[in-house]
Amino acid sequence: MHLVCARQYKAACKGLDTDGLKTGCERPGYFWPNSEMKLISRTNQTRYKTLYFLIIAFVFSCILCLENTWSTPKEGKLEEGINAILQKYKPKGSRVGISIFSISKNKPLYKTNSNKSFVVASNMKLFTTATALVYLGADFEYKTKILYRGSISSDGKLDGDIVIKGSGDPNISGRFFEGKITAVPAYWADAVRKQGIKVITGDIIADDSIFDREFVHDSWPKDQLSEWYCAPISGLSFNDNCIDVILKPNNKPGGLVSIQIEPETSYVEIINKCKTTTLKSKHFYSFHRKPFTNRINIKGFLWSKTEPQKEWITIHNPPLYTATVFKEILEQKNVRVMGEARVINESDLNAGHKLRKLAVTTSSLTQAINVTNKRSQGFYAEQILKTIGAVVKKEGTFSGGLDVIKDFISKLKILEDQYQLDDGSGLSRENKLPPELIIRVLRHMYGHKDAGIFLESLPVSGIDGTLKKRLKEEPYKSRIRAKTGYIRGTSTLSGYVKTLNEEIIAFSILVNEIEGNTWQAKQLQDALCRLLVNYN
Repeated sequence: MHLVCARQYKAACKGLDTDGLKTGCERPGYFWPNSEMKLISRTNQTRYKTLYFLIIAFVFSCILCLENTWSTPKEGKLEEGINAILQKYKPKGSRVGISIFSISKNKPLYKTNSNKSFVVASNMKLFTTATALVYLGADFEYKTKILYRGSISSDGKLDGDIVIKGSGDPNISGRFFEGKITAVPAYWADAVRKQGIKVITGDIIADDSIFDREFVHDSWPKDQLSEWYCAPISGLSFNDNCIDVILKPNNKPGGLVSIQIEPETSYVEIINKCKTTTLKSKHFYSFHRKPFTNRINIKGFLWSKTEPQKEWITIHNPPLYTATVFKEILEQKNVRVMGEARVINESDLNAGHKLRKLAVTTSSLTQAINVTNKRSQGFYAEQILKTIGAVVKKEGTFSGGLDVIKDFISKLKILEDQYQLDDGSGLSRENKLPPELIIRVLRHMYGHKDAGIFLESLPVSGIDGTLKKRLKEEPYKSRIRAKTGYIRGTSTLSGYVKTLNEEIIAFSILVNEIEGNTWQAKQLQDALCRLLVNYN
């Protein structure tokens, strides 16, 4: 049983993409449903426990028997095994699309509804990352530059501004610096000091011009924009464009909980109405950021015996956030900034001032792709999408990036009227693709020169990412590399299986129109993967 706090359970019921995982924290994918609790005596409790375990053992043995009937399917028996699994696990009223292809033998193995369109959820990330590798290449690097304009006097006064020139880099966070959120802007500040600058008469300017300023996609759920998986997209980003909020119980029941934010910044305002409770049943809290502001309201109750709770809440206007945090760090390091933190404007772009370099921060596309797929981080996917558009089409927009993905799909000989694209992460329900198209992408990438990077980015069964707790038993552990996907009513799984005979099989299993919990759909996907591992 995977226990989650009440707030998280409520979020799951709202249809959040629980595939998304943030470094250092596994976001739960399974939720324990509400059920009626009946109190029984200790004597009966023991009796019930014994009976319970006998029943469980019997059911489990039956499942094993059934699983074993599917465990060694021959080519002619594969369809029979799949049909048995569909009959057992297909959620009532749902639509299922499946396409299975042997890469080793270069032939299709099974299809059902393979050319029908389905909502794909986070399986959309396969297209975004594949396109990035095909068009940008594994050697592509993001370069964020710290520049200055004006003159530096002998006493350390910069008569001018400092400019942070963004490259669309999603990697500026503590993720690659042992969790030290401000490691990168602190490095920038040290570079300023090494130049001998003690006073800056002008401003700290955030240059996000590589992308447009459509921070949030129109199709994303409007009531969930303060959630981490709806993080805004920007040409200059920091800490996944979120503020980390840590809640700790008060020693005094009824007292307000202790709130700590990371990074420590004046950029956000916290309105704390969350109280400590001694009743576990009352443990429930929520947060809300008012649209187009950085005012965050936290209310509810935190159980007095719970461990500190960390939440990730989005901010508004990412470039200004980055510039503000950088300005504050400069001041902490005794560099006086007389001006303000602000976002670049038209007059700045047209001024024609000579800019000189102070520092450069470099990160790789490979890093970004790994986080995108392994951790199912939507923010990363959308940053990559706009990067593709900016580099290939000279248009750092959602539509610019999608145009490049369409170019890629056209090379796979799929007509545009056979699918629909809307964003790069799959958070939008308007991404609709057939399983066969996903198979085409998987086949292409398996033979691509950067296949190793693509495969390495996918979660591995029983090992890591969003498959860490799935298919972890032998012989299935580590034999599946696949991308999960979940939004309300949808569960998807697409990737590769290495059979016991070392055959490589590409598969796509898309389940739509699920009523209620997606647990059964995941059981369906896992059973099919087990079947394929044993295929010969």
